[in-house]
Amino acid sequence: MSILRHTELDLKKINYKKPEKQGLIYYSAIDYQNNPFYLQTPKMVCKRNGHEISEGKNNNLEMEPLNVDFSFYDAFVNFDELNVKKTFENNKDWFGKDIPLEIIDNMYKRSNKPVKKDSKPIFSFKVPMTKRIVQCQIYDQKKTCIDLNQLKEGTEIVCILHLKGLKFMKQHYYCDIYISQIKVFLDGDHKYTILDSYSFNDIEEEENELKELEKDLMLDGDFLESIRDKGTERNKIKGELDNSKKMIEDHENNIKVLENKLRELD
Repeated sequence: MSILRHTELDLKKINYKKPEKQGLIYYSAIDYQNNPFYLQTPKMVCKRNGHEISEGKNNNLEMEPLNVDFSFYDAFVNFDELNVKKTFENNKDWFGKDIPLEIIDNMYKRSNKPVKKDSKPIFSFKVPMTKRIVQCQIYDQKKTCIDLNQLKEGTEIVCILHLKGLKFMKQHYYCDIYISQIKVFLDGDHKYTILDSYSFNDIEEEENELKELEKDLMLDGDFLESIRDKGTERNKIKGELDNSKKMIEDHENNIKVLENKLRELD
């Protein structure tokens, strides 16, 4: 999926499909080179609080350029003109009758309001919501998901817009555009910074555990040494006992020999 910037936009690569009936409306899907049409805004300044958007009836996010830059506004003016032009060129095929350009132009609702003199353009795009639950992803500059209520008036933002198609109502039609993602540039001084993984410094605890282990090993060494000493002493005593028994046995044999010799003399 490719995300376009307005400076890269080539209107010749936008494709319009024949409108299909969807309930009470007709819908002409739009794509860009046979791919979903996603357009990234330049950095803007938010003009509404997130709470107002989520809780109010108007779920549009309003924004204006950082500087007096009309390039993004001009891109949308050209896009609106293309929508009118393509509708006029295809109205016979799409609706089965010739509709004058003036009528088509009057029926079309532009994406953004005309700019007042000495003012910046104000852009207004829909935040998709279902039962007051925001359906688009909102990130801060650290790529962490945040809540829409953290969006404050005056905050710098960048949005990815999905330009989905032309929506034909009974009396008018417009381009169906909604915000797919929002990047919010929060103040650099965050109140809370939550670490993603276990980050405690356990060096002191590990050193204490190592000392305890060394103590245990030393105690075990003394115990083993004492066992070895007892084994050596036991073997020594056993050896002396065996030698004594052998000496007694030799003495008993010698006594028997002497007694035999005495009998022979008698």
